[in-house]
Amino acid sequence: MTIDPRLYVVVGIASTALAQILLKISGTHTVMQAKWIVTLLLSLVIYAVSFVSYYMALKFFDISKVQPIMMASILSIIALYGFAVGEDLNRLRVAGILLSILSIVLITKS
Repeated sequence: MTIDPRLYVVVGIASTALAQILLKISGTHTVMQAKWIVTLLLSLVIYAVSFVSYYMALKFFDISKVQPIMMASILSIIALYGFAVGEDLNRLRVAGILLSILSIVLITKS
């Protein structure tokens, strides 16, 4: 079975964003309580998946292409999550999300 190398990029993006969201959620729990510990441990495991995915992606793609795509994607997902949970979404943030999406498109076309 052969895995499409683009899947490593997608898994890396999704797992990094999810791990960061879990860190944000852990901040709502009392430190050293069971929910806090479980959330942090789950975030740690998901971060490990993201590092392995990033490593595998770098085996197939140039770092100058993969890194900007992953970071812009993660930034957009995190900003949209913030909006979904009630954080402010102003013009500058919207412009930043749109520019990051545009940068992803331009980098993938290069």
